[in-house]
Amino acid sequence: MIFEIISVIIGIVKLSIYKLCNFNKIYFKTFPKMNCNFKIAMKKNTKLEIGKNLRVRNNVTFRANYEGKIKIGNDCFFNDNCSLNSQDEIILGNNLKCGQNVMFFDHDHDYKHDIDKFITKSIVVGDNVWIGANSIILKGVNIGNNVVIAAGSIVREDIPNNSMFYQEKKSTIKNLLT
Repeated sequence: MIFEIISVIIGIVKLSIYKLCNFNKIYFKTFPKMNCNFKIAMKKNTKLEIGKNLRVRNNVTFRANYEGKIKIGNDCFFNDNCSLNSQDEIILGNNLKCGQNVMFFDHDHDYKHDIDKFITKSIVVGDNVWIGANSIILKGVNIGNNVVIAAGSIVREDIPNNSMFYQEKKSTIKNLLT
């Protein structure tokens, strides 16, 4: 218990330093509860806006490049190893809960024309959304309100309000001796 309190205190100091170095890029309404080993990587012309009562566990990364913007609503939670990668815009609603290893990417490499260039399209997630562990949210996706996304999902398409999203996976076991 004492180590968690120390980690959060170090996280507050670390976030304060990030804020001082990027005072016109990082905004928050109340100090988020973030463990000490989070990472924020921001380039010129980027923005990170954090709502009230954000809770972040270990090894969470917020990365904004080029004109990237990340906006996080109130009462959100990111479990261990989550990653938000923006070159366009990621908008997350209120009361979002993310399991371990959830990733958001609002861009892809333009492999057809120039691998060093990107194709971008914003991601919008509504309120009261739960995203299960090891899920990936890809560019251009709009997720409605009151949505559950099953663990291990790759979301490439819009999800309407009041829905559960899952991908059926078939397991096969083959005997190697026959």
